[in-house]
Amino acid sequence: MPVTPDPTSPASADTPASPPARTAPGQEPLFRERLLPSPGTWIVVVALGSIIGLVLVPLNTTLALVVGIICVVIAIVLAVLYSPVLEVSDGRFTLGRARIEVALLGDPEVLREEEWKNTIGQDFEPLAHHCVRGWVSSGIRVEILDEADPTTAWVASSRRPDDLALAVRTAQQSA
Repeated sequence: MPVTPDPTSPASADTPASPPARTAPGQEPLFRERLLPSPGTWIVVVALGSIIGLVLVPLNTTLALVVGIICVVIAIVLAVLYSPVLEVSDGRFTLGRARIEVALLGDPEVLREEEWKNTIGQDFEPLAHHCVRGWVSSGIRVEILDEADPTTAWVASSRRPDDLALAVRTAQQSA
């Protein structure tokens, strides 16, 4: 006779476990954004790849076409690979290749339009860590609270600065 599990008893090794909660390390990030180039930059990338093929037209049209397509593909792949990623996960804020624990950060400040232009222009902080892309007109600034760190703040371009600031605050509360 098959044994049915008692719904009031704790789960045993025989019963399947419910899916794990999303609080363990290695979980899905709270925020992730790749700062891909703007449409105008993509046009330039494709044009530069095509120019290399165009140079070979006098030698052989088929060769020029093949080399042009290969160069365009390589240029697109490089543009994607060299686009920095902003990510908040596992109690860390990752900005490109740089990482910092969110516990060492102050409250994120969302910057748009004029505030953003001033932050990356006339109010530029030479000791801050910058990840700025010219085609993104908003971002955040987060002060570094670690007195041993010579970096004063992190300044990052983001198309979704409100979501990024919320993710940093959420990670700070969880830490």
